Amino acid sequence: MRERFDAGTGLVAVGAVLLLVSLFIDWYDPGGDAWAVFESLDVLLAGAAVCGLLAMAPRFGTGGLGRALPLISVVAFAIVLVQLIDPPPVVSDSDLATGAWLALGATAAMGLGGILGAASISVTVDVRGRERRRRTAAIDARESAAEAAEAAAETGSARPGRRFARRDDLTPRPATS
Repeated sequence: MRERFDAGTGLVAVGAVLLLVSLFIDWYDPGGDAWAVFESLDVLLAGAAVCGLLAMAPRFGTGGLGRALPLISVVAFAIVLVQLIDPPPVVSDSDLATGAWLALGATAAMGLGGILGAASISVTVDVRGRERRRRTAAIDARESAAEAAEAAAETGSARPGRRFARRDDLTPRPATS
């Protein structure tokens, strides 16, 4: 049985979950997580992640939210990128931490997934087990002929290494009646 998975939906789902997780991990060292550092951008990023998760639901994904997802994802990516380049004044002397890089990767995955979803690119996966090899008569006949040749070689009726017929085998014999 073949299953079709929308590659864009999977990337959006993974990116949205990672974006939500990144909001609770330190973005700046010292400084804190996104909830402590940002004034309102943390709410926008959380909203983008929730929109990404809602877009996967059949009820919401086929409507306007599904069509707006590439734009939402690209805006979220731009917000994270700007915060990496120009951090908030509270943490201007801090170094970037894991949460910031995780958010950048998550929004990039969401953006790529939104674009793939808009382009209707899907991945087909074969989820059934491998079928056992079926034997056919032609293969069975060929295998039995090979087994007979091996048996003849073992009994001595045919000499091993003999490739060509002997000269006296090639001469015509008179027909006996």
